[in-house]
Amino acid sequence: MRISRLKLTNWKNFPQVDVALEYRVFIVGPNASGKSNLLDAIRFLRDIVRQGGGLQEAVFGLRDGVSKIRCVAARKNSDISIGVVINNEKNIPEWEYELTFNQTGGGISDLRAVVKKEFLKNLIDEKIYIDRQTNHELSDYQAGFTYIEQASINEQFRSFVEFLSEISYLHLIPQLVRDPKSFLKTTKGEDYFGRDFLERIQKMNKKTREAYLRRITNGLKRAIPNLMDLQFVTDDMGVPHFEATFSQWRGKRLKHTERQFSDGTLRLIGLLWSLQDGAKPILLEEPELSLHASIVSSLPDIIYQLQNKKSSKRQVILTTHSYDLLNNKSINPEEILLVETLSEGSRVLEGAKIKEIKNYLQFGLPVGELLVTKTKPNDILLDI
Repeated sequence: MRISRLKLTNWKNFPQVDVALEYRVFIVGPNASGKSNLLDAIRFLRDIVRQGGGLQEAVFGLRDGVSKIRCVAARKNSDISIGVVINNEKNIPEWEYELTFNQTGGGISDLRAVVKKEFLKNLIDEKIYIDRQTNHELSDYQAGFTYIEQASINEQFRSFVEFLSEISYLHLIPQLVRDPKSFLKTTKGEDYFGRDFLERIQKMNKKTREAYLRRITNGLKRAIPNLMDLQFVTDDMGVPHFEATFSQWRGKRLKHTERQFSDGTLRLIGLLWSLQDGAKPILLEEPELSLHASIVSSLPDIIYQLQNKKSSKRQVILTTHSYDLLNNKSINPEEILLVETLSEGSRVLEGAKIKEIKNYLQFGLPVGELLVTKTKPNDILLDI
């Protein structure tokens, strides 16, 4: 299953967004243009339905309130809206969902997010499961909850809710993997940055874990000189580790754990692992960080290969600044989203609707240089 369309109104940088999404999505744009905020709209829906979540937690607990979410360009209409279309395993549109919300006008102690509109329709059988518009008084308790987060209501459309809840996000920070005990847990125990990466792997089914590890080892052997093997082991204290074996000129083999791995090696392991682990969409922030250009240029191919090894093709949505990644000739214009800054806020353009991108790809030219040129600052020479 995948998200095939995303619609936003007054979401952070974006006054309006209405774009199609493919199985691979490459989001490109200048710094601070809103690439991460585009991903965060998808995470927001996930945060509503995940265990321990809900609308109030997603708005106030994780994003500091409606005022921090609402686009500064909002004028007459201050409501915030997120809409998605979900395709099923046969790539046929199955679910259409829209959520519009705002906040109460009470004092600080009474500030709550309230649902203004909620709509859910099964596009295959044309059945409407939710059609809700609220003009409630501020004291109406139910206005503070979506229907998709309520187990007593969402049983009939559970497959849609489970799809949202299984969307994952990863921006692995190598130092957190090397020394997790020296850092506090992330908000509400969620592990966005890889602090509990090794612990999660340890809890996996052994057969699945070993299958993932074999694929990763085969890939790493091409990228890391002298690497012979990569194992997942547990030390005498029960602490999990990656252990790599390297050959050396003296003939004696060297063994290193993740504490000795480079940032690039840890990032690559985390990326390859996360691409295999799950069937629902995964959101990635700048996966090229710390990686050699030759590896970065192959990332679109690696994503494609791992997508097609699974019985259920997994959607990968990523942000990037990388010329090398974008210069991969396998990238289609339909897979590119270009974020452009405006005088107030930003807009998102589909690559398939940008004439220059279509012309480049039509003649077999990679679009890396074109996109990097379009997204670079006007004057990168700072007067310091």
